[in-house]
Amino acid sequence: MPREYTISLACAEPGCRERSLTIANTRAEEREIRQRYARSPYKCTRHLKPDEVLSAENLSRTTVLVAGKSERWPDMPELFWNGTRGFRHGPGFKAYANDFPPGTRLVVTARIELPEGGEDQ
Repeated sequence: MPREYTISLACAEPGCRERSLTIANTRAEEREIRQRYARSPYKCTRHLKPDEVLSAENLSRTTVLVAGKSERWPDMPELFWNGTRGFRHGPGFKAYANDFPPGTRLVVTARIELPEGGEDQ
C-alpha cells in the first residue's frame, strides 16, 4: 500500500483557527508543498478572499457568468460560462451553457436573511 504524507497547515492570519489538510504521495512532493507554503503561507477562504464571504456586514453576493466561446479553445463548437466549463451548478441550480444562445447571462445570487432581531438572537 503506498505511503501518504499528511500536511496540516494553519491559516496565516493571526487568531484564525482554520486548517488545511493536504496529502502528498512522496517525501519529495511533501517537501515541495512545504516549500511552496513557506514562500506563500496558506490563508483560508475567509482571509484569502474576504469580500466573497457572506457575513452580517455582507449579506449578499451576485456573480454573472456569460455563455460564449472559449478564447482558449476557439475552434470548439461548445459554449462555456465565462470561457471555462460549460456546466455550472450550485445549491438548487444546474446550467449547461450549450442549452442557451451565446450571450445568455447566468446570474447567481446568494443572500443571507437574518432572523428578526438580527445578531442578538
